Amino acid sequence: MSTAGQTDQASSKKHHTDNTSSNSRSIQHDSISYQDTRGHWGSRMEFLLACLGYSVGLGNLWRFPYLAYENGGAAFLLPYLLLLVIVGRPLYLTEVALGQYSQLGPLHTYRKVAPLMAGIGYMQLISEIPSVSSLMIILSYSLHYLFTSLTHIGHTLPWLKCDPAWATEQCHVMGVANSSCLGSNNTGACTSSDQSSAIQYWKHEVLRLDSVGLVNFGELGGLIPSLVLCLFAGWVITCLCLIKGIKTSGKVVYFTATFPFVGLLVLMIAGVSLSGASKGLVFLFVPKWEKLLDVNVWRKALEQVIYSLSVGGGGLITYGSYNDFNTKVHVDVLILSVLDLIASLMSAVTIFSVLGAMAYELGIDDVSKVVASGPGLAFVAYPEAIARTLPVPHLWCFLFFFMVFTLGLDSLFGGMETLLTALLDEFSNMRRHKPLVVIGLCSALFCLGLPYCTPKGQYVFYLIDVFKFGIGSLMGGFFTCVAVHWLFGVNNFSDMIEFMLGFRPSVLMRVTWACIAPVTLLVVFVGSLLQWRWPLYAGTIHYPVWALVLGAAVPLVTLAPLVIVALVHVMELVWNGRGRDILKHHHQWGPGCPVARQRLNEAMRLTREAQRLNTLVTEGSVNIAFDSTDL
Repeated sequence: MSTAGQTDQASSKKHHTDNTSSNSRSIQHDSISYQDTRGHWGSRMEFLLACLGYSVGLGNLWRFPYLAYENGGAAFLLPYLLLLVIVGRPLYLTEVALGQYSQLGPLHTYRKVAPLMAGIGYMQLISEIPSVSSLMIILSYSLHYLFTSLTHIGHTLPWLKCDPAWATEQCHVMGVANSSCLGSNNTGACTSSDQSSAIQYWKHEVLRLDSVGLVNFGELGGLIPSLVLCLFAGWVITCLCLIKGIKTSGKVVYFTATFPFVGLLVLMIAGVSLSGASKGLVFLFVPKWEKLLDVNVWRKALEQVIYSLSVGGGGLITYGSYNDFNTKVHVDVLILSVLDLIASLMSAVTIFSVLGAMAYELGIDDVSKVVASGPGLAFVAYPEAIARTLPVPHLWCFLFFFMVFTLGLDSLFGGMETLLTALLDEFSNMRRHKPLVVIGLCSALFCLGLPYCTPKGQYVFYLIDVFKFGIGSLMGGFFTCVAVHWLFGVNNFSDMIEFMLGFRPSVLMRVTWACIAPVTLLVVFVGSLLQWRWPLYAGTIHYPVWALVLGAAVPLVTLAPLVIVALVHVMELVWNGRGRDILKHHHQWGPGCPVARQRLNEAMRLTREAQRLNTLVTEGSVNIAFDSTDL
């Protein structure tokens, strides 16, 4: 079978370079199943780096550490490692292989592999809209710090001092003994100073956070000009990188996917060198065993596995669809899973080292009490580590926040390519106007991100993070398993892998696809609903009922296309008298590469001929038995 796989690869590559091949012209296939105009990766390395950038992103840098911080450090780390193996990696391989086999985006792939659940493609497209919008506001924060580092060359970085323009009496400059504070009591002594200047700069200068929280529907406060400008700059850069498709983004990832690992290594070394860093590392690596009995810890770990690897969003199917048909993606998936874990651990070690140093300096025994948890944790701990440990802090701060931006940009590319691929596969005439499509989509998403650029925007962001990236991601992963490994069938999927890659998945992997992964997703999802706790911002600020209702509506709106498309599909088949075909895949499902499709059709024809001849032998019509392997 491996020899046949090599033949497929050679034939596929020949077709890529010569789309006028007579074999290609003679094949009758769907008009969008394979088109050179879609573009393909320039090399396997481009695909590997693009997926690395898509998966290893801000989820590792800021979300993994703050979830570990909220959920007991090592008590979160152990479930994360287990779930990465039994859920994350199998789902990752599923999506990439589907895209590579079909040469289509998620919308058309699910229409053919499991028509009853074709709504998953629409689910993934809808879910990408809040995903890329929320991701861009994180990039905007990084641009804010990046520009600030440049404009303060020759001056003290603003988060290293308590500026009366934004600081309160609780402000404390880390590393400075008896640092001056703004407030004093009647004796002239400083009042409590239990918040570092980095924390206060983040809350009061960058976010200009309204301490009251969300109150009345629609009242978010005025726009913050600095964040709006950063948001606009981020979308302009993204538009320029995507305007020519993967021909542009495929080259950008050579830098954006590799540079962050160098930056993380430097910061990790700087973090562990701080006095008191060991307090944070103990919190990260020594588990509190009782927390392992909390289903919410497992839920958060599973949510982060899915979010970090970017499964269930359609981006992996999209990236896989630009591969050559016989690319050995199972090897790439293993490499990417390991690198994703390494990046998460490097980020966590860096942040927890800084938190330990903060606890040591403030005289706090419990590391979990040092700062309020939340998505902004990284924008507090990293600047603190850089400014206190590295020479020429302005330069290192610039490089760090440039790294943050490149990490987020890689992840953003995956979401944007998913949306663009779906549009251009659906409306192929728009390919000639792709630059205008990119500009229009970026403009619309810029407008959608403006509510985040308000004094209450962080509350909205956290709400989306809990419901969309949290509970909604579990639903997406489960339905992917149902569609591919239950409806289409794990054996059919394994046949597909064998034809494409030249080997059949192991029994353990097939059991994981069919049972372990979907059952784990379902059990954790149901268990988390039974022990559900409504979110609190920073653990203290309550959300009003209307905000919680809107947050809970996000995964329901995402789920709606799945239900609607399934109902329409069932009614259509029943109306046409084809009710028995409800659970079947589409008759046009097959390899997107015409050369591979032709070979598959030929193999099926030979198999049918062998079966016919064997039937004749059984009936005594001929005296020689044939087997399909002989043909």
